[in-house]
Amino acid sequence: MKIKKIPILKIINTAIITVIIGLMIVPFFIMISTSLKSYAEVTKWPPVWLPDIPKWENFSTVWSKAGNIRIAFVNSLIVSLSTMLLCTVLGSFAAYSASRFKFAGKKPFLFGVIITQMFSAVILIGPMYGIIRDMGLLNTHLSLIIPNTAFSLPMTVWLLYGYLDGISPSLEEAAMLDGCTRLQAVTRILMPLLAPGIITSGLFAFIVSWNDLIFANSFITRTEMRTLSVALTSYRSLFETYWHNMMAASLISVIPVFVLFLMIQKYLVKGLSAGGVKE
Repeated sequence: MKIKKIPILKIINTAIITVIIGLMIVPFFIMISTSLKSYAEVTKWPPVWLPDIPKWENFSTVWSKAGNIRIAFVNSLIVSLSTMLLCTVLGSFAAYSASRFKFAGKKPFLFGVIITQMFSAVILIGPMYGIIRDMGLLNTHLSLIIPNTAFSLPMTVWLLYGYLDGISPSLEEAAMLDGCTRLQAVTRILMPLLAPGIITSGLFAFIVSWNDLIFANSFITRTEMRTLSVALTSYRSLFETYWHNMMAASLISVIPVFVLFLMIQKYLVKGLSAGGVKE
């Protein structure tokens, strides 16, 4: 009987992929397990992997009682969706202008856009606080929407600029020769081709805003205006941290991003695999 040989390289690749997937899954497993434990089980030593009796009430507790993340959840949705909308609209206009028109200072403009990504939010928080305070926007949704948009917009412009450069201008020119105006050529011909790029850049802006802690922690002091990332830090006191409640709230905070990924995954795959000239 002839034994089929398995290439050693294939075994190594499989082992590496298994280890990587394991490293990615373990934190989520610990998060889910901790969210279903009681405080006594969380602080028990040696630690236990699974709770004796799952405490499903931890989720209802963080949603409506302890910490009350419900309002923070709505605030995060308002800020993140507004940031995503502003970034996609402003980014589309800027990327279209840079891709389709020739103007003086085009290269410095694109270079300047990408340079802004090199500045950390920690460096900018001081002057931005002064601007937001002088505008009277502290403790408002706008105090988070404006800086998050400013922080995500450069990358949005570059993502859309890359997609637009992959779409031949001859498609719009052909539509205009057939009688379309430039606006009609853009909306009817270009936008469907650009949809994966718009969705990818919008998702990037949403996630950046959803995970923001620096701006939310600096510009918001009223409890009813705090976002989810700030609310998650409230499950700790000077001497103890309520990990079971914090993990339950963290799982709830993952839901919008997870649902968004499920809804747009086919467009996201198209966007990631897009390339070349589309004619």
